[in-house]
Amino acid sequence: MNTLENLRLKIKELSENYTDEEIGGWITGDGPVPCNILFVGEAPGKTEVEQGKPFVGMAGETFEEYLNSIDLTRTKVRVTNTCFFRPIKIKEGKTGRTTVSNRTPKSPEIKLFKEILDEEIELVNPKIIITLGNIPLKRLTNFKSIGDCHGQVYFNEELKRYVFPMYHPSALTYNRNDTFKKMYHDDWIKLKKVLETL
Repeated sequence: MNTLENLRLKIKELSENYTDEEIGGWITGDGPVPCNILFVGEAPGKTEVEQGKPFVGMAGETFEEYLNSIDLTRTKVRVTNTCFFRPIKIKEGKTGRTTVSNRTPKSPEIKLFKEILDEEIELVNPKIIITLGNIPLKRLTNFKSIGDCHGQVYFNEELKRYVFPMYHPSALTYNRNDTFKKMYHDDWIKLKKVLETL
């Protein structure tokens, strides 16, 4: 029997016994279960691990702002990740100062949590899954790049669920031009229209 507690224990065990690469803590999904709307991100960052919740850092603020713009709140959606631990790289500078930064989860790390994410989807039973960025996109669809498919709704035959790919909220930090901003904003408007039909 799958429960949120079972998933939490599985994530804890996998994360705490993982020795292939450096990681910096782990988290679980957040939000109501069951839930019609499930957002799937990439992996937690520093703030997420500190607060034990997905999407609470800078990208989280952007995410929440756009969520509110289409009349949704965090309490009405479930948010989870493709990889449940924080993948990190540790660098030592010339001065001997060590810096820790996030890195993209590697394929084996995504595979490690494949079953858990599938189980969470089963448990949440969403009408639609919104992928945020390339990592969850590649994990839950056959698309190779977010540029090919963002802002459109697709049906995942294997999961028997609708998937709506979007750019990761942090993309706004890197793409500060108005064209990208408008496109990102338009995708949220499209999402709102799709949600009204479900």
